[in-house]
Amino acid sequence: MGALKIAQIEYSYVHEEIIRTGYKEATGIDLIEGFLLNRRITSLDDVDLDTAIDFYNMVLTCTTITDAQKAHFASALEMIIRLRGKSFPELKEVIKDRAKRNKLEFFLALRNITDLADIDAVDRVEFERYISNTFVAKRIEYIKIIDRAKLYAIERSMNDLHPHVLRYENKLIYLTYHPNIAIARQFEYTQVKEPLFFDFSLNVSEVLKRQVFALLKYDLEDGDKVTTHMLLQNRITPLWYLYKYCVEHEIDDISKVTNAEVEGFIEYLNTLPIKSTTCSRAAFKRIRKFTFLNTPTIDWDASAWFLERFSFTEGRVNPSNPREAFYFDDVEITENLDLLKDYMKYLLGLSQRLSITSIYMIYNNVKRMLFYFDENGIYLTKLTKADLENYINYLQRKDVRVATINSHLGEISKFIYYLEAKECIQPLGFHFEKYRGFEVYTHNDISVSKEDQRKVFEVLGYFPEELRLMFLNLWCLGIRVNEVCTIKGNAYLFDGSTAWFLIYQNKAKREKRIPIPTELYDLMTEYIKRNNIAPDEYVFKAPHTTGPYRSGTFRKQMNILFDKYGISETYKFKPHGYRHTLATELYNDGANIQCIREYLGHSSEDMTKHYIDHLPNKIDKLNEEYFATKNKEDIQWN
Repeated sequence: MGALKIAQIEYSYVHEEIIRTGYKEATGIDLIEGFLLNRRITSLDDVDLDTAIDFYNMVLTCTTITDAQKAHFASALEMIIRLRGKSFPELKEVIKDRAKRNKLEFFLALRNITDLADIDAVDRVEFERYISNTFVAKRIEYIKIIDRAKLYAIERSMNDLHPHVLRYENKLIYLTYHPNIAIARQFEYTQVKEPLFFDFSLNVSEVLKRQVFALLKYDLEDGDKVTTHMLLQNRITPLWYLYKYCVEHEIDDISKVTNAEVEGFIEYLNTLPIKSTTCSRAAFKRIRKFTFLNTPTIDWDASAWFLERFSFTEGRVNPSNPREAFYFDDVEITENLDLLKDYMKYLLGLSQRLSITSIYMIYNNVKRMLFYFDENGIYLTKLTKADLENYINYLQRKDVRVATINSHLGEISKFIYYLEAKECIQPLGFHFEKYRGFEVYTHNDISVSKEDQRKVFEVLGYFPEELRLMFLNLWCLGIRVNEVCTIKGNAYLFDGSTAWFLIYQNKAKREKRIPIPTELYDLMTEYIKRNNIAPDEYVFKAPHTTGPYRSGTFRKQMNILFDKYGISETYKFKPHGYRHTLATELYNDGANIQCIREYLGHSSEDMTKHYIDHLPNKIDKLNEEYFATKNKEDIQWN
């Protein structure tokens, strides 16, 4: 059979398909048949989106028809495909404009979609591509109609018994098509659509995709309820950028990222035309934390350990200044990093007496040494005495206080002894104590002067009540700033004659009870009653939480007020100064060191002496008074 005969048969089959639709315009039929025959398309079933786009543009550039005919017949193929497909009478409820409705029905027929519920993110992308390539006027209005149809289907499905939640699949998802209509409608009018598309069909690490999906699902369905604007700006969009960055830089596992990769993300953000990258920069920490907290078992191989995952006994964590995480993403020599992680794991489970703050100090000191080892290519498994001597000499050449170096040596010596005991390294027999320097104690007076106290009290009435009461507790009781922040509703007691204050001392790991002025007792119990604060509830809470006020926030807010009222011109707020002030005033009023030690909760009298300011001046004054009463001949020198 000749080629001409074959072409005629194919031409005849397409012609029959068109006629069966009821379409009768001869010019339109000729245009369609000629175009499809030229493309070797032998059935309308083989028409795809690109074919439809090409036909539309072919008609617009055809030289054998008038401009009016071009406008009319450009949509001829659309009409034929639509007439062959399923009718959607329910669309009349959603899309009133017939032209828009016809456009969507053509597309659904072309994609073989017979149920509006089957519209997915890929369909949405393809529909927008078709509209963008074939239609100019009111393009955005036409693109919206597919969203309206899908949302209509989602709303109808809400009566179904199955859960309306996202489920992970290797496919493109579009947040406006979330199966829960309340969540989906949040994004219906979002102008910038790109961050609403998350492509989990990409040929990248399955671990990465599931990590991103898990946080996305949490933010949408289970996270704190926030406005749509905040959800997009602070969570969805940063996560979208982070996923894009990880794909481009072949990051396979969020939990194993390095500091260099995190810094690279920040540099990447700086190249983007976005107004603010603050929340985007925090995206890495958010997903690292979420991933670490939600693994079935603790991932000790992670490059960041978030302490919220662990259960610590009371006293190990300072709730007013908690440490959020231990980061292991900046030590370059992998073998050294693994040994540090092993040591940190040991310390976290070591003892109820070892606080997280103390562990954090050890962690920082050991990392400081490992940074030096990174720079000099020193492996712990091949460590020598000369390596340690060179490191200590390096420290001593720096302008660092002797006490700081001694403390540092103490921490790294424990690390080295641990590695020796575990047989991770060969015994070195290194004597760290030989390198300890002699410390000369220098007393610093930090008590708050009477004049500065007077300035504070002159304006204290203008402070917010919460900050005013926190300051009064600090001033009256001489307690630590973290103890002020963690006062609980049952802290104030009265036994019929004396008012008492009860507090758990995080540093000393014990409860302390001290007498207090009845005026402070009355103020605090009235405040607690008025605000319905329960006995085990924090009196001063961090904003929008049930946790305690952060000590850093307290300092910051007080200094803002000190600036506002001109106090900071001569005095900056230093909460520990009031502890020194109380100790000094008690001593000047005749209290002995033992009494002051008990009141402050110190473990030794030597520590208490450090808190009594002006003591050297008092000794000098007593000496002068003594010698002024003696004759020279009465003084004997040994």
